[in-house]
This record gives sequence, structure tokens and C-alpha cells, in this order.
Amino acid sequence: MTDNHNREKLWELIKEVRYAMISHTTETQELHSEPMTMLNSDKTEQISEGHNLYFILKDTNDLVSAVNSGRNQIGLSFTKPSDGIYVSISAHAHLSTDPALIEQLWNPWAENWFTGKDDPSVRVLVAEGVSAEYWNVTDNKVTQLFKLIKGNVTGHTGEVGSDHKKLDL
Repeated sequence: MTDNHNREKLWELIKEVRYAMISHTTETQELHSEPMTMLNSDKTEQISEGHNLYFILKDTNDLVSAVNSGRNQIGLSFTKPSDGIYVSISAHAHLSTDPALIEQLWNPWAENWFTGKDDPSVRVLVAEGVSAEYWNVTDNKVTQLFKLIKGNVTGHTGEVGSDHKKLDL
């Protein structure tokens, strides 16, 4: 599989998940994670030259403080166990207040958090992917259960079938 095909597979795995846990380092060097909604879609592909991921957040969010303080290495985790999808992305983050970018990413859900697109507290977190790893379980549930039972009976664990790749982005 080529790197380009692996990147396409990565996008196919996460585009339907939409929700990520984003981790960053706090000022006391602890890891902190919070859920965020990824705003990438087919309409944002034209703005995502470097395969960036986009999130809207308030200027009071802990992620904004971290990035503004130079702690801009973040981790993004996407999971959909029902479909056997597990993805981890390492990224560099930066913030944008570009009105054109906000306009492209804006959606009705954002209205719940802001007074509008022109709200001065609106920030876009741009996550520039550095590397990623994904696991896409290919065994169906029955096969997984069979391998588990067989391992318990025989003492020889069977590996669950999955497509697993590490990539540099």
C-alpha cells in the first residue's frame, strides 16, 4: 500500500467518526484531554492542503492557552468500536481567527456556543498532522469471539485480524 493510499484510508476511517479526544500538555506538565467535534467535511477538502483537521473553540478553552504558551504538540484519538476503527494522530496545533476559514467551518451547532460567526471569542484550532497510526479490525464479531474462546481453551491466543499501519503525514 502506498503512503497516499494509507492517507486516504486514514481519512476514510475518521471522516465519519467526527468526534475526537484531543490531548495536550498543561502548564504543570500533566496530560489533559477533551472531546471536540472535527469540522472537516467534503466541503473543507479544498482548504485542507496539508490534510489539516479543524475544530472551533472559545478563546477561553485550555487548548487555546496551551497553544498560545508554545505547548502546541497535541494528540487526537478517534474511535468507533462498533466498526472496529481506532485512530491516533500526532499533530502540531495553531490557532486562526481568519473570518473566511470561520465562515467555511461554521455550522448550526456552533450557534450554541457563540453569539455568531463574528463573536470575538471564536478560534479555529488547526491540527497539522505529523504522524498517525490506525487499526481497522477486519474480523467480524463471530470470528473475534471464536478466537477468544479458542485462546482460552488452548492457551494460544489468536490475533484479531486487522489492518494496522503507521504513517508519517
